[in-house]
Amino acid sequence: MQKVFLFIANGFEEVETVTPLDYLRRCGADLTLVGVGSTVIRSARSLTLTCDCSLESLCTASLGSAEETAELEQLAAKTALVILPGGLPNSRALAGNERLHSFVTAVVRCGGLAAAICAAPALVLGGWGLLTNKQFTCYPGMGEDLPTPPIKGTRVIRDGQFITACGAGAAEEFSFALINALYGDQKTAEIRASIIAR
Repeated sequence: MQKVFLFIANGFEEVETVTPLDYLRRCGADLTLVGVGSTVIRSARSLTLTCDCSLESLCTASLGSAEETAELEQLAAKTALVILPGGLPNSRALAGNERLHSFVTAVVRCGGLAAAICAAPALVLGGWGLLTNKQFTCYPGMGEDLPTPPIKGTRVIRDGQFITACGAGAAEEFSFALINALYGDQKTAEIRASIIAR
């Protein structure tokens, strides 16, 4: 089974984090909640989550070293999906983390999926240049300065390896898009029925 990683830093948006985590674990996904900077992370509205591990413990090699590159590439080759929730402080922290940037870029290079919601499509994936010439959505009013601007008025978009959503109100739709990308229509229908989704 391939790995799924969900990365958060202080100031993450709760529903954008907990909904995909919950729904994917219901599917049996090998999902690891990873804290950037710590394993105890505080949300935008003061919910505290204890992560399974820290980003720093995922890769123990020195930052910028050849060993780090090799370690990240090995992990990326086993990764099916990385998830980046929104929230301005969270998105800015994720975007500014070089190790995370290297890892997500390696996952995409290895054929894995990268998903982001709310501010994260524009600030993280867009800020790293990964959404150039891709169709994506994000929180309204963001991403207009990117080489490829977001699609307005769309809740969830999948364009190849990238799945993006507009904000907290689309967290469930975003989660179903992730399930569908990993497991297909049948598993998506099973999870929708089991949670009595609309």
